[in-house]
Amino acid sequence: MRRFVLLASLVLAALLLGGCGSDDGDDDGGESSGGQTVEVVATEFALDPADVSVDEAGETTFTVSNEGEFPHALEIEGNGIEEETDELAPGESGSVTVELEPGEYELYCPVGDHRDQGMVGTLVVAGAAAGAGGSTTDESESDSDDPYGYG
Repeated sequence: MRRFVLLASLVLAALLLGGCGSDDGDDDGGESSGGQTVEVVATEFALDPADVSVDEAGETTFTVSNEGEFPHALEIEGNGIEEETDELAPGESGSVTVELEPGEYELYCPVGDHRDQGMVGTLVVAGAAAGAGGSTTDESESDSDDPYGYG
């Protein structure tokens, strides 16, 4: 009987310790108030996925894996936000957490001329799809008007 009690105590202790580990992860999730995570892979010279949508405004963590042969990073810019990961060596991963408002943001690699080489993307945050679509159409029309002079 003593062995059973000891074994049961050990199993219970293991479960409680495992639960504590989970609680730490839940605390991080609790701080984010339902925060989201977006995974991005950086290679030469692309972001995958290049176009990202998130369902809710709020705290969002971008996890970036550098699967390329050169250093890369990820920058999120727009709506008053300009945040980036540390520069990541090949094979490294990193993350950045930002508080997003509804709207459209630009994603890009700020290392060297990687942005100019195509390491760019778009982030659309909840409620922005309809507004951004209308704005994009308006901007496209005004962009067309400006370079070609057509009304």
